[in-house]
Amino acid sequence: MAFTHAVIFTGGDSPNSKVLTHLVDDALVIAADSGYAHAQSLGLQPHLLVGDMDSIATSDVADAQERKIDIHTFHAAKDETDTEIAVSYALQRGITNITVVSGGGDRFDHLLGMVHSLATTHCTLYIGNARVCFAQPDAPASLSVAVDDTISLIPIGGSCVISTTGLQWNLSNEELQAFASRGVSNTATNSNISVTVTRGSVAIIQPFFLGAK
Repeated sequence: MAFTHAVIFTGGDSPNSKVLTHLVDDALVIAADSGYAHAQSLGLQPHLLVGDMDSIATSDVADAQERKIDIHTFHAAKDETDTEIAVSYALQRGITNITVVSGGGDRFDHLLGMVHSLATTHCTLYIGNARVCFAQPDAPASLSVAVDDTISLIPIGGSCVISTTGLQWNLSNEELQAFASRGVSNTATNSNISVTVTRGSVAIIQPFFLGAK
């Protein structure tokens, strides 16, 4: 089957079951290490298992082997995280529509590294109750949201210059500093918001997308 979308499950806590309604059917399902069990917990069977296998249960590895899942094992002393490796496998297959699912609760350095490493991709992340996507100069973002949703705009990798529509405090070709919190906790005033970046990269975060405040 030629897949046009990929869904990647990472380790950490179990994902919010509400994420299922936001996942594309017939996607390539990739498990990064212990993400294997998380995918199965939502009724999705991974097509591919990658990582250093330091957190996956032995029984899950055996299950993947029994199902003849495509397994790629890496040495623990590697430069990329398991999530980055999973994204690379999707990209190698020509898939650019990628969704990453994490229940959160993972090591903070892993979560922070994941957000930064994916900032130049077109990935959408679901982390705990939050949805995260990105905007770059060649990839503006347009999102359907609920009015009064909390929207945070966080520069990634340095300051960024952005313009927005649909927010209580819109920006017009303004700079968000990398080491400041100005973009935190904006509010949607329209069911559609847009974020255009002329310099840098920004993470667009809806912290309560899957759950109540």
